[in-house]
Amino acid sequence: MKQPIIQFENFTFQYQAQLEPTLKDINLTIYEGEKVLIVGPSGSGKSTLGQCLNGIIPNIYKGQASGHLKVQGQDTFASSIYDKSNLVSTVLQDTDGQFIGLSVAEDLAFALENDMVELPVMKEKVQHWAEKLDLVNLLQHRPQDLSGGQKQRVSLAGVLIDESPILLFDEPLANLDPKSGQDAIDLIDQIHREAGTTTIIIEHRLEDVLYRSVDRLVLVNDGRILFDDRPDLLLKTTLLAENGIREPLYLTTLRQLGLDIAEMDHLSDLASLDLPALPFSKEAVGEAIKERDSNLFSVENISFSYGKRPVLQDISLEISKGERIAIVGKNGAGKSTLAKAFCQFIQTEGAYSWQGKDIKGDSIKERAERIGYVLTKS
Repeated sequence: MKQPIIQFENFTFQYQAQLEPTLKDINLTIYEGEKVLIVGPSGSGKSTLGQCLNGIIPNIYKGQASGHLKVQGQDTFASSIYDKSNLVSTVLQDTDGQFIGLSVAEDLAFALENDMVELPVMKEKVQHWAEKLDLVNLLQHRPQDLSGGQKQRVSLAGVLIDESPILLFDEPLANLDPKSGQDAIDLIDQIHREAGTTTIIIEHRLEDVLYRSVDRLVLVNDGRILFDDRPDLLLKTTLLAENGIREPLYLTTLRQLGLDIAEMDHLSDLASLDLPALPFSKEAVGEAIKERDSNLFSVENISFSYGKRPVLQDISLEISKGERIAIVGKNGAGKSTLAKAFCQFIQTEGAYSWQGKDIKGDSIKERAERIGYVLTKS
């Protein structure tokens, strides 16, 4: 019989700077080897729950706690940050903030260095996890220069190498495109199946996480647990919509087609759903394409490389006044690099013009008057 590995009992936590508790009377037990998904809207308390587990609370963020929180029988608020790190390994939402080493190899070895592992053993473990997570050809690269999916694998290898009994993923899909997100969930599922590690995923991209099965789904809002059971049972209710979480789009489609999903089984697995033959309209209605206004901004034959790795290759583009443009592509395709090139934050080959005037040599002030830039990590 599996034993409890994490136990919240009537647990409440309030940050020092806040007037009200963020977590309120939490009762939650997670068992050895379980894979649990925790979902909730922004500000619901789900990340605070994770920070109480890994020791960021109370070691970094201070506050008042009541009730009990035990990990492997230890009172976590009475344990040192070192003891907690041996129990819970965390992959952060912002992978860049997790990197320590100047190269991927150094980053993987960091935890082992802290544990004073002998050099031959350290090299062997780094090579093992690099092979397992397809990082061998990236070991000498800077982690910051990698694509989003590659960064995710480096972060995961950096925590797996320490062999903690609990893996905590704090919004691991936040900066990943759908394909890279699917690859990340595949990898998490593979590690869970092979190692049997207790796995906790905090995320709001519900449909992407449920691409691979989880044992339980915990819904959190306003600092309280509203649901704790199998995902299929939650998907039959309206709790997700009521709490600001988008349900899987295929369920929304089935509802709109008039099907009673409360009578269906295996809702978390689209491939397993027994669906009747349904009539679909093939008629498509679209708006006429408007004529383009005068050219406002253009780039011509711009190219850029990170070291020896080409990212932008001979790109030419015109943008008209008043246009609204979406730039899409997988992680590592060059979307963010192209946006930085528009602002000339990076020096590229090629020409830049504004209303027909060459602006490549303009000052930072002149550039900022034309193009505003909102960062991903604002």
